[in-house]
Amino acid sequence: MKTKKMFLGFKILILLYVLIGNSDFLFAGEGFKGKDTMVYKPYKDTVRLAKAQIFNINQSESILFYKPRPFEFITNIPSDLGGFGKAVVAKKNLPKLGLLLGTTAVMVAFDQPLLDAAQKFGRFINLDAERKFKRAIFFKIGNFDVPVLDLPQNLNSVFYFLGEGWPSVLVAGSFFGYGMATNDYRARQTSSQLAEMFFSLAITCQVLKRMTGRQSPFNSTKAGGEWHPFTNLGTYQANVSNYDAFPSGHLATMMATVTILSGNYPSNKYIKPVGYTIMGLLGYAMMNNGVHWMGDYPVAIAIGYTCGKIALSRGQKTTYKKPLAKGYKSTLMPLFFGQNGYGLSYRLSF
Repeated sequence: MKTKKMFLGFKILILLYVLIGNSDFLFAGEGFKGKDTMVYKPYKDTVRLAKAQIFNINQSESILFYKPRPFEFITNIPSDLGGFGKAVVAKKNLPKLGLLLGTTAVMVAFDQPLLDAAQKFGRFINLDAERKFKRAIFFKIGNFDVPVLDLPQNLNSVFYFLGEGWPSVLVAGSFFGYGMATNDYRARQTSSQLAEMFFSLAITCQVLKRMTGRQSPFNSTKAGGEWHPFTNLGTYQANVSNYDAFPSGHLATMMATVTILSGNYPSNKYIKPVGYTIMGLLGYAMMNNGVHWMGDYPVAIAIGYTCGKIALSRGQKTTYKKPLAKGYKSTLMPLFFGQNGYGLSYRLSF
């Protein structure tokens, strides 16, 4: 009976995850003009013409989505990392950075009692804290099995699995398939932005993990875990859980995914509440199974949000219409007449 309930919960959570991601299936054609247009897109110190599609969000706001180039998410990674570094040290962000570090410091100071309370609550509600997974997909290299996909075998592991990356990959794949089948630039850009985020976020988190070297709770040798800054790479790889708790890559991935989806589909009011609920379940599950401390979370959430916002800025642009007298509507759009033929059209509806 417990196994059946666990798999039912797993299916429901995966379904929610896919639904909040693939909003095109919930709101097919919402505000979509259905035609490509040519627009000027910023490029280095100049602009260049690019194909785009416009989606109306409301009467005064629209989002313009550029047609993604094949594998452009890979070429964007270096500048994403540079953009992340600039965002961290930007003068306007320094107060936020100070608040983030202060919050992290307070949580780290109380990490052990917070962890103990979370695990005590898990025992109270009979939530099995053991990490239970079954190898579902793997391939062999010589005599070694290389794991690809492990499926969770209890409810706590289901919550933990949602931050593993596979659900986000599933969402990105569904957007890509839908976007290619319907020539929907918004869906295709969402897929490209998610793929871009996976790489930039993974690199950022791994650098910080190696810089901080914090013990995971289940492997800790003292209250709150020890910190081993700038651990030798060989030593790190020999016992990863002894050094990789801070920050949480799972929670950062979830935060970035919700940021990208809500940014591209602002009319879908379910993405943020459902997404943040899943993040809360994930965060608790990782404390209950002893993988993370609560102090690992604030920086992870900030990383996910920043990486998500940087990826969002690549493929879309929000435009605002000036209000007219009641009953009137105007539109100014670029026109493409053929080779080297460009212009503007102005339409007034009343």
